[in-house]
Amino acid sequence: MLLRIAALVPAIVADRGPRDQPRPRSEACGTPIVPSGWISLRFCAVVPYARQAASFPRATVPRLPQSSTDRALDRHSLPRYVRSRGTILKIIALFALVGAGVYLRGSPWSSWNRFQELSLGVAVAVYVAAVVRGRLRDAFMVVASVGLGLTVAEAYALVVSAPAIEINAPGYSVLRSIVGWGPGQPGVYRARKLDGRSGSVIYDVGYTIDADRNRQVISAPMGPTVAFFGDSMTFGQGVPDADTLPQAFADATGYRWHVLNLAFPGYGPQQFLRALETDVFRDLLTEPRLFVLLTAPWHAERSSCLSDFGADGPRYVLVDGMPRYEGTCRGNWPVRLRPLWTRTAMYSMFFEPVFGGARSVDIDLFVSILVRAGQLARGKYGVPTLILYWPDEAYTRRAGVTEAQIMGRLREGGLVVIDARLDPKDFPGQELEIPGDGHPTGVANRARALLVRDALAGMTR
Repeated sequence: MLLRIAALVPAIVADRGPRDQPRPRSEACGTPIVPSGWISLRFCAVVPYARQAASFPRATVPRLPQSSTDRALDRHSLPRYVRSRGTILKIIALFALVGAGVYLRGSPWSSWNRFQELSLGVAVAVYVAAVVRGRLRDAFMVVASVGLGLTVAEAYALVVSAPAIEINAPGYSVLRSIVGWGPGQPGVYRARKLDGRSGSVIYDVGYTIDADRNRQVISAPMGPTVAFFGDSMTFGQGVPDADTLPQAFADATGYRWHVLNLAFPGYGPQQFLRALETDVFRDLLTEPRLFVLLTAPWHAERSSCLSDFGADGPRYVLVDGMPRYEGTCRGNWPVRLRPLWTRTAMYSMFFEPVFGGARSVDIDLFVSILVRAGQLARGKYGVPTLILYWPDEAYTRRAGVTEAQIMGRLREGGLVVIDARLDPKDFPGQELEIPGDGHPTGVANRARALLVRDALAGMTR
């Protein structure tokens, strides 16, 4: 109907004539006739047709909305856009996803973190699939499906393996230059470990950190020094201060030596070497007599940056058979991406037993780092290095080497190597490892302290 009316708009007529003549009126409708040189619309020609269109039964005349005073509202007073319920829900979902991501990033690490991250990834993929269209939507639906399968597998592995829960006091481990991490401030830090299935307490101890931010050892306040380097086994994770390896050595030698515990959980041979290269402990090692390191073949994963928790530790590569410092493990992109996969319960359960562990090249780097650290200890500090080596034949067999080969290469490099294995038959009724944890007990630490004592006595004769 509107098209018919628009087609009947009168023609535009150009009348020519003097501008000063009066404008005559049309007799039909009183419309002024524009003189020559003006353009006018003869609206009166439209009137009959408009009246005819209005007389049609289905014809309607649109009206502007009216206010309560029966006056037409101006069109500019109406809302131009009203968000639909679906749009509001999408905005709320977006804020919820961002909030969940911020929460996960700031929360302390637990064994369920990867499950939560996978769940969040699936939620993000579903959200994007709901927003986009076409092939991109199909692609994100595939991503969501794969992510859902991984999430289910991770949940299954967590429930079946039931990993233990570790709870450490704030400030116990913070970022530190050179070595990567360590205690933040002096004090006593409580550490607890709970069974993942039953919730029973595996250990609940306090770690006393001294003024130099090392674990406390009661020994001679000064004088000839025996320094212990290493990881959680030497630090004494899960045991009180009185049961650590360095403290057991101080007790066994009658407190005649000034003993230092420079170890910390997660350290490896690379921290030992880097500390000697940078002299970070030079102020404490004023009268050194012996450096001791308790190690095992699986430390090769740490020295090769294969352990996901060692991202901030020193990184070394072999160059012409010598270890060369290359910054931190975090600076290497493959190392940074590796924990996304390896720090999952399904990797630990299904893949690590088959594909995990160090390779022969990692063992080579492990040995070279220890040999180089021994060279620096003798060259810069004038002391021998004693290696308490804890063999693991099943592990080295997968790496393609033997324990005899590793210990032989260490001895050839000038290190004093002692086999640190303990036979449980020699300790009837006593635990050598913390049940449910695996770290050495006070009994095992005292036994290995005697090995160090006897070795040191043989060197000083």
